Amino acid sequence: MHWYHHRKIHMPIIGAPDTGVASRSCNAVSYLSNGPYANSVAYVLADMVNVTPNHANYDCSTTSPYPTEAAYGHATSNLELSYSDCGICSSSAKLQILADCLYSLGVYMALQDSCMRYDFYSFTG
Repeated sequence: MHWYHHRKIHMPIIGAPDTGVASRSCNAVSYLSNGPYANSVAYVLADMVNVTPNHANYDCSTTSPYPTEAAYGHATSNLELSYSDCGICSSSAKLQILADCLYSLGVYMALQDSCMRYDFYSFTG
């Protein structure tokens, strides 16, 4: 599945955003919950939730400010969503990551109306 698969949706959104899981991928390697990478993951997840609704085209790339074990994140939402619905989808993606892929070194979570990814290497070019 292409990372931007939901970008091609051009149907008007009627009602609540669709936060159902379309696909997910959790790295089988775990990180320590009290290690420096945990701080980096927490930072990028929070940043993606807070910033994605405010970014042009609901498209946010971010990097944690911790140089020892940086995490890189990218989040998008369906362009047809309202600002608040984009926020709901971003929050839902984060919660789904924490529920399904807790302490996973890298995650790709695609909901019907948004996608969120983080990893230990830069992947956004």
